[in-house]
Amino acid sequence: MSINTYALVIDDGPLAGTRYTVSQTGLTLGRSRQCDIAIKDMLLSRSHCRFELRDGTLWVVDLASANQTLVNKEAIDERMLNPGDLIEVGQTVLRVDYADAAAGDGQSPATPSAAPADGVVIDLGFGKADASGHAEKKSFLRPVIWTLGAVLVLIIGATFIMDPARRSKTTDAATPVSLEQDKTLLVQYEKVEASTDNLFRYELALSPAGMLAVKIDDLSGKNRHVRKEKQVEPALLNELVRDIENSGFFSLDKSYSGFAPSPNQLNEWTLTVAIGPRVHTCRVTNRLEPEGFRTLRERLETFSKNELGIWAIQFSADKLTELARDALSVARKKFDERDVKFGNLHESIRSYQEAVFYLDTVNPKPDFYTTIIEGFETAEAELDKRYEEQRFQANRAINLQDWPTAARELKILREMIPDTADSRNKEATQKLIDVEGRLRKIRR
Repeated sequence: MSINTYALVIDDGPLAGTRYTVSQTGLTLGRSRQCDIAIKDMLLSRSHCRFELRDGTLWVVDLASANQTLVNKEAIDERMLNPGDLIEVGQTVLRVDYADAAAGDGQSPATPSAAPADGVVIDLGFGKADASGHAEKKSFLRPVIWTLGAVLVLIIGATFIMDPARRSKTTDAATPVSLEQDKTLLVQYEKVEASTDNLFRYELALSPAGMLAVKIDDLSGKNRHVRKEKQVEPALLNELVRDIENSGFFSLDKSYSGFAPSPNQLNEWTLTVAIGPRVHTCRVTNRLEPEGFRTLRERLETFSKNELGIWAIQFSADKLTELARDALSVARKKFDERDVKFGNLHESIRSYQEAVFYLDTVNPKPDFYTTIIEGFETAEAELDKRYEEQRFQANRAINLQDWPTAARELKILREMIPDTADSRNKEATQKLIDVEGRLRKIRR
């Protein structure tokens, strides 16, 4: 293969439809304008990930991003990629393709010579062109494959429709995660709050394979539908097993019922837990939860919110909109006072990010959402500009060996970027340590 073998196609997100060829120097992706693929998405880190070629293969490397890089739904540090793989970063989904497979780029479609390195090409009879440009003869397998595929889809669809309980247990067939003493864990939790004008449903499922999935449907006011899932580390599952065993859940009755506080109202929690061979289900309807149930229910909800980052869902859409509006006001105020305190621009950006966080699950977005995005971009551009100017002053003082001035300028840099996880803060801190060491030697 040539060096420019691979391409990245954006299937979904702000730049949907855009195609990038991966050159020998690679591509960086992030929120910063300096990235090769710069995307205005507050869920992205400034430098989120990098695509690079290694001995003719394509790799993606996560650059310590805040919201991770996913390859085929799995969080990675780095991963070799193959054509067809899907990479999710923020609101963007990229697909790996061969560079010469792009239609209309003046090159022919990928031929068998551009197949994977093992050189095996299987003709499934879809009429692909050969090297001479002539269409190959369609194989008799094509109608057979389509027919088998259609039958399989119908069978799976019918099974799921006729057996709703099966839908939430499809991941159970996966290989169970190895837990202490083979205490395989399965959790199924559902909360329903309903009235004549409102329906809120929260479903949590934790499969034996360690896949945590949460579904939330909030039909009050603005419809909200949240679907998130994540693979949980075995160590966390072991901790959860111990907490469940200590909660007293397995000693509870199967059902606790009371009376609704008002007609046509339902508040119901149903929780099923299996640890190894032990299985117990408990349902609480229109009454206060017994202590063991409440303890475990709160533990599970907190666990899912921490793992999936969905804390905001506990508030109504109206409350979240109100919180976002308040955060926007703070962001504007800090931006207007950017000359009063070096850290105010950073605080403005944080408040803009907070406003976006509140509105993550609110759809449609309120009319001031555009103002939030534009304000964030303006504040970040201003901080970038001031940072570069301040960094120049600090480096000039270092080059002139004016250590007192260098220390002062570096301290200002750290105040401008107070986030210790930010590479700019780390760079300023390392330089300041060196400069202060030199100052101590001079004072001696």
